[in-house]
Amino acid sequence: MITKLTEEEFNKFAIHHPNSIFFQSSYWGKLKQSTGWIPHLVGLKENSKITSATLLLAKKIPIFNRYIYYAPRGFLTDYNNYEQLDEFISKIKDYVKTNKGIFVKMNPLIIYQERNIDGDIVENGINNKNLVEHLKKLGFQHNGFYNHRDLEPRFLSVLDLENKTEELLLKEMRSTTRWSIKNSSKNSLTVKEANSDDLKQFKELMKHTSERRGFIDRPLSYYKTMYQSFISTNHIKVLLVDFDATKQIKRYQDEIDEIKKKLQKIKKEGQKKELESQINSISKKITNTTELKQKYGNNVTIAGGLYMLFGNQIVYLFGASLKPFMHLNSQYLLQWKMIQYGLTNHYQKFNFYGIDPAFDESDPMFGLFDFKRGFNSKVVELIGEFTLITNSFYYSIYKIMFTFYNQLKKVKK
Repeated sequence: MITKLTEEEFNKFAIHHPNSIFFQSSYWGKLKQSTGWIPHLVGLKENSKITSATLLLAKKIPIFNRYIYYAPRGFLTDYNNYEQLDEFISKIKDYVKTNKGIFVKMNPLIIYQERNIDGDIVENGINNKNLVEHLKKLGFQHNGFYNHRDLEPRFLSVLDLENKTEELLLKEMRSTTRWSIKNSSKNSLTVKEANSDDLKQFKELMKHTSERRGFIDRPLSYYKTMYQSFISTNHIKVLLVDFDATKQIKRYQDEIDEIKKKLQKIKKEGQKKELESQINSISKKITNTTELKQKYGNNVTIAGGLYMLFGNQIVYLFGASLKPFMHLNSQYLLQWKMIQYGLTNHYQKFNFYGIDPAFDESDPMFGLFDFKRGFNSKVVELIGEFTLITNSFYYSIYKIMFTFYNQLKKVKK
């Protein structure tokens, strides 16, 4: 029989589960509660010990007093143990049906087929095609191998930290990524951990980034609620990067002064021209930085990242930056700082999170994939989204309403 779990016992089980992720926590349930969802923390126990559990989010459909249910990133159970899996799904189905549910959706954090850093399928690697078929036999509809980002991403980019050192991680990175990390440390950048008051700055960065990339951003209240939901247990970090233009200009001027000293000692014409070319290049950087200083001010926040820390992994959930400052490589600095934090605090994975399967340079989303790939992170392809219908009559009505609503949205556009 399904048992309702306390927040404490659910989180204790969830954080140590092999499939742990912050989506499956009471903290995420509280956040979603602020947006109209009702959290249910439920599980199966054997001899008072939890064997399987899940956060179910329920949303009411007022027109017929029924609910839709969603298990973000799937159930916390052993998907390789069909006996345990079948029992848990059977009990979940009964629970949802008893609590006026029309259906329950889930998108498990389970690999479909193993891929390498380039997105190529690994021969004789992990393959869970049989699991997809098994879930279908249990009554689930598989909603296809979607690639779009409207739902939680099906393709992730994950860097393995287990048994790694900073030296080894740097060695395994692409040379251009190593250079970008090194270059960022030379620039006049300061990484700081944000508090609740600093979220306004992060929101502004997200606004600029969403307008540039064409995605819908969240309101400030969402980021504040997320921060408040997770910060008391240190499951969230927001990092910001500040840029000091005056220091950067001085650094460039110091470089020019050093080159001029070398020029006085050199007699060969070819070497002189090379050094003069370097001075011209740095002078252009001074001009560019001066213009940025005039437009944005001397001290400006140019990049930020929101990271979720839960179980054995750090998830890079949101990232933002100001485009005119991207040449300073602040995003490389951010990721490296959090990767270092992950190593120090014994996390096993740094999850860059969502990517599109844009493995070809001609794809418009290739740049984001390539940025994450440069850190030597592997592509992780998940098995996708599943729907288990618990009330066929109301589900058919819901589908009609949902289709009509989507068509209406297209007309309004």
